[in-house]
Amino acid sequence: MPWTVDGHAAGFVHRARLPLLLAPGMPFTETVAGARLAEGDVATRSAALGHAVAALGARGELRAPLGEIYPVLDLATQAELARIDRVAVPWFGVLARGVHLNGFVRTRGGTHLWIARRAAGKRTFGGHLDNVVAGGQGVGFDALATLVKECGEEAAIPPALAVQATRTGVLAYRQQDGLALKVDQLHCYDLELPPDFVPRPVDGEVECFEPWPAAEVAASLRGDALWKPNCALVALDFLLRHGLLDHELPAAERHALWRALRTG
Repeated sequence: MPWTVDGHAAGFVHRARLPLLLAPGMPFTETVAGARLAEGDVATRSAALGHAVAALGARGELRAPLGEIYPVLDLATQAELARIDRVAVPWFGVLARGVHLNGFVRTRGGTHLWIARRAAGKRTFGGHLDNVVAGGQGVGFDALATLVKECGEEAAIPPALAVQATRTGVLAYRQQDGLALKVDQLHCYDLELPPDFVPRPVDGEVECFEPWPAAEVAASLRGDALWKPNCALVALDFLLRHGLLDHELPAAERHALWRALRTG
């Protein structure tokens, strides 16, 4: 069910959760279609959402706040309507933007992709395969600034090298996860890394980095390897764009995959 802010679509809440938004003391009122957040400026709305997040946490609906603040964006214009802790973004079906980096190396044996293995203790998808760098775009950061920050924090890629990344486009999708809804935009980048550069875990979110031949990456995507789902999309997009699946998939199938990645 959609919820709105001053007439603007802000997110989606599962119909089974709608009564929680409309409970006494919550800053929402019922509408014909769903719910409406109390009126006010961005600061007032953000405070109201903060109250709602705390109340939902007290009921066991949400985990502890992460302290990472995301904008609540108008789903049509992406204008900022309010702000909310990252932990609550899927619960409220809020549009989330992030950056994903394919770090690759050209060798005599062909193209290799640096693959990250997420730390086993991560809140989500612990131990799964990931892109060399990925992170959410919080308040106050554009995509490139987020990329540079995450490169340093996750993989010890210095800013002077990170800014050489090439922006390759945006992948968008909506994914229902239980009663939550992920409405995501992935701003994707490629970065050719020097042959002698080795990414290094910094902030504890990654267990290790490994250079995988492109054929091995493709095999892992076809098989049962534990990829973080959206990172698998980014890796597949890289293989398609660089012609690394040309020898095994007809042109029509490659084009169908490419179009499917961009129909979010």
